[in-house]
Amino acid sequence: MRYKVTHITNYIYDFPAVLCHNLMFQIPPDLPFQNVEEYLCEISPKPSTEIERVDFFGNKYLYFSVERSHKNLTVTSKSVVELSSPSWVSVKPDETMPWEKVVALLHTTKTSTDVRQYYLESKHVNFIDGIGDYALESFTPGRPIMEAMLDLNTRIFNDFAFTPGFSDISTPLEKVFKHKKGVCQDFAHFSLACLRVLGLSARYVSGYLETLPPPGKPKMIGADASHAWIAIYVPGHEWIEFDATNNLLVNDKHIRVAVGRDFADVTPLKGIVYSGSKQEMKVSVDVRNLEEVE
Repeated sequence: MRYKVTHITNYIYDFPAVLCHNLMFQIPPDLPFQNVEEYLCEISPKPSTEIERVDFFGNKYLYFSVERSHKNLTVTSKSVVELSSPSWVSVKPDETMPWEKVVALLHTTKTSTDVRQYYLESKHVNFIDGIGDYALESFTPGRPIMEAMLDLNTRIFNDFAFTPGFSDISTPLEKVFKHKKGVCQDFAHFSLACLRVLGLSARYVSGYLETLPPPGKPKMIGADASHAWIAIYVPGHEWIEFDATNNLLVNDKHIRVAVGRDFADVTPLKGIVYSGSKQEMKVSVDVRNLEEVE
């Protein structure tokens, strides 16, 4: 599968901003199942400084600053990515290690700190009341870890309603759990809390997924959005990715951008702006299946 992704972020200020510093996590990496054929970033106005770096988690990101007066800031990321099926799609869930044994293994020095850091609470993932009991309905004694994770994925998909506008990044996980509503980042954070409260290592994954239009309706340009899902550490298979929003074992339709403890580590675009006015942000993401276009 080959996809073209166009991600446009536009900031509009009431009064001119005189300076801004920004970090952008929108650069897809090359992976065994993901080949980046093209990548281009266009920024207007042209930055005074523009540097590509790699963060603590191994993600590529762009630092840039605009050091002159401007009323608009537009960042356009374009990429062409070829995807293949990840190795984990052939893993037999009932043959993976019982989840309790995974927990025991994680809490020894035999497992690297790079893996163990992901069983801790983080900014958007906290162990709220009732989260452990919810998780244990799927993670029953002796159950293979991947089989339990697939069951948790399905339960979140069935129990929670995808509701754009109900939440934003500041919405507490308690509210999402209480009302059983949210969007993909909420479902990812909730999944992570369920796993980490049990002592399992799981990380947040940001990226893109093509949004298909209703039958008979044309796809609208810019109708897609950034997507989020999770990866759980499974000994012998490393990280296996799950998408609770769509009740999927991640396959050749998910375009990976970055990984971290939660959204705060991989925010698509964040920064500091020096301005005495309010700002409005508009985001447009378009994911095109190039095989269908051709």
